Order: sequence, then structure tokens, then C-alpha cells
Amino acid sequence: MDILSYFELNEQPFRLGPDPRFLYFSDQVKEALSKCEYMARERIGPIYIYGPIGSGKTSTIRRLYERLSSEENYSLAMLISPNIKSANSFLRIIMESFEVKTERAYDQSLKNFEVFLTEQYKAKKTPLLLVDEAQNMNRDTLRLIHYLLNFETATMKLLQIILVGQEELSNKILRYRELASRMFPIAISPMSVIELRSMIEFRWMVAGGKNEPPFDEEGYKVIYTYSKGLPRDAVKICDEMLRDLMFKQKKKATATEIEQIAQELNLKV
Repeated sequence: MDILSYFELNEQPFRLGPDPRFLYFSDQVKEALSKCEYMARERIGPIYIYGPIGSGKTSTIRRLYERLSSEENYSLAMLISPNIKSANSFLRIIMESFEVKTERAYDQSLKNFEVFLTEQYKAKKTPLLLVDEAQNMNRDTLRLIHYLLNFETATMKLLQIILVGQEELSNKILRYRELASRMFPIAISPMSVIELRSMIEFRWMVAGGKNEPPFDEEGYKVIYTYSKGLPRDAVKICDEMLRDLMFKQKKKATATEIEQIAQELNLKV
């Protein structure tokens, strides 16, 4: 017997990965998505989203990509930022993502990209660049972002940009004052214990769970204590707990058992 049949589930509820279907809409996720959609639609300005590792940033940006990709008036490019050293290399990756011809000369590539953005504007389409793991960007690639923000009409930006990364991203942007003054920040914080419980119950429901998840009130408190409100760590605890319960032929976890699993995952209070 496997976990799905043992707990009467259709799929794994606590699999790690940014599957948008399992994204729980906490108040801050709803606010972040609403801000991003509004600012992209109105072409108001660039955004950077930052928060601790495992706080749900990647799931949030993927949900945004999923929403906007179904609309005809957006041209989307989503990048996972490697540790690119030069602005030229980063520009080529951006242009290739938008299917714009690159040139050997950096200046000519920029001209091609500006022509593309102008054509998109005339066609009433909004190009949107999404960059995940943007804390890996260095000064040169951030300078390119700053430069691309100069492509604009008298009233709006020709390219909308959303950078997403760990808290280090915020520090890098704030040190680059010229860029910071032109970008709007959105912070993603750890969940409260109530939000974390709701997130676990939501994932269980999406996975087809007919009964309640195998945790009681004390168990949820332990999960929160060891995960510190970070969804990724909470999901890891729950996933391991399901395997442990199946092995022991149990359907409910005690607070002590959850604490043991959390410690085995090297999570600390």
C-alpha cells in the first residue's frame, strides 16, 4: 500500500515544487498578486518581490505567469536568473525569451529590443519580464534593468518588470539608489500559525483528501514552531510525517512525533 491509498488521496499533498494549484492564497499572496496584476495592466512601474527562503515567492510568481499567459494582450518572458556576470549576456537571454533577434554588438541588440517594445506598444500588447531568483543579479545586470526602464512613452513604461528573490535582492536594490527610486517593493513574510494550518488543510483538500489532515491543534503548533511559518519547511515536515504514519500504521500524528520528524529534518526551534 502506498501513501495515496493509505490516506485515500488522489495525489501527493505535500510534494515540494511550485505547482500553482497548491498555492494557498494567504492575504499577503492575494495582495501581491493584485498589486502585480494592477501595475502590469496599468504599466505603472517595475516591482521587486522579496522574502525569506521557502516563503512561497516562486509559487506566487508562477501563479501570476499562469494568470496573465491566458490573456492575449500580454507578451510574457519568465527567467530563472543564473549568476550571469555581464549585462550583454543577460540582455541576450531576455531578447531570446521574447523571440527578438540579437546582434553581436550590444548597442545594436538594445536597438532591436527597443523596436520590439515599440511595436508591442502599437499593437496594444504589454511585454512583461519576470525574473525569479533575482538575488543572483549583480550590479551590471541590475544596471541593465535600470536602462530598460528608460524605454517609455510620456505616460507609461514599454516594458513591465517584476524581480523576485530572497531578502538579499532588496538589499542590492536599495544600495543602487537610482534603481530603488524607480521600483516598488513587495515583501513576502512568513505565515501566521492560522495561515499555516489553512495552507496545510488547503493542500490536503486539493489532493483529494476526504477526511481531515492527520494533525491536531497541538500538532499544527509544533509544525509552525519548527517551520517558523515558512511554507516550504512546513510542507517538508508534513510530507515526512505521512510516510512515518503509514509505516507505523497510524492515521493521526502526535505533537511528539511531529517534533521528532522536524528534528530529523534538521529544523530548529
